[in-house]
Amino acid sequence: MDKLSKWAKILIAVWAIALSAIIVLVMVTFLPEDEEAEARPFGVWWWDNRLDDTYLDFAEENGVNEIYYYASSFNRKTTDFISSSAERGIRVYWLTGEYQWIEDMSGLTALLDEYFAFQRQSEYTFCGIHFDIEPHQHPQFEERRQELLTSFVRLTAELRASYPDEFIEYDLPFWLDDEIALYGAVKPAYAHIIDNSSRVTLMSYRDSCEQIYSCAEDEIRYAESVGKKLNLGVETGASGEGSSVTFYEEGAQYMNKQLNELQGLIPSDFGIAVHHIRTWRELKN
Repeated sequence: MDKLSKWAKILIAVWAIALSAIIVLVMVTFLPEDEEAEARPFGVWWWDNRLDDTYLDFAEENGVNEIYYYASSFNRKTTDFISSSAERGIRVYWLTGEYQWIEDMSGLTALLDEYFAFQRQSEYTFCGIHFDIEPHQHPQFEERRQELLTSFVRLTAELRASYPDEFIEYDLPFWLDDEIALYGAVKPAYAHIIDNSSRVTLMSYRDSCEQIYSCAEDEIRYAESVGKKLNLGVETGASGEGSSVTFYEEGAQYMNKQLNELQGLIPSDFGIAVHHIRTWRELKN
């Protein structure tokens, strides 16, 4: 009797283990699969909307997954471009910007009305707005620097308040660290703008991985601290500001090596952006 009782206990234990394994298997089978990790943003400025689809092919071949597409109006050509990009797995953001908007928003307001009308009516739509509003282009920037930067920061705050659900990002020079007082907060201009944006693309125009990262360190650190994302931008065109701000002299192969190294230094959800599609394509190898 004791022997049968012993075997009964063993069988019960084996059955319990088997049942537990089946339950675990069923639970694992019906757990939702993890979503595929989103690829690191790799963007390009697209200033000339007359370029043909061979430039889109070039973008796709080089791993681009974001395009900042300039448009002063919205039509069938705009829709077709977004559609063609989507077929290649590339997101498109509307690229626009005028330094005059810092002092007078009327032109911007009218343009935004057209943009949102397009977004409501079109089958294919932009993923958001990519502003290139550069206060340093203002002819009086040196004399009125503090005033114009304060107006720029105020503009970003007003746009965020007016369109809280819209993806809005800004191009920023890496040296925008002037202390700005606005709405009771005093902080560097870049910090205000990061706060007011969905993302910032820093014009960290240098021609080596170390220099790109070095000139962007403050912005990287601040963006991480407030849970915002950042793209680091590089230049490929000839520049009157010196050879150190562009990869024009070194060429595509050297640039690719530097960007690969840069990816290892920045957070995994931070991106890289190339200025711009035409000069990038024309780079020597």
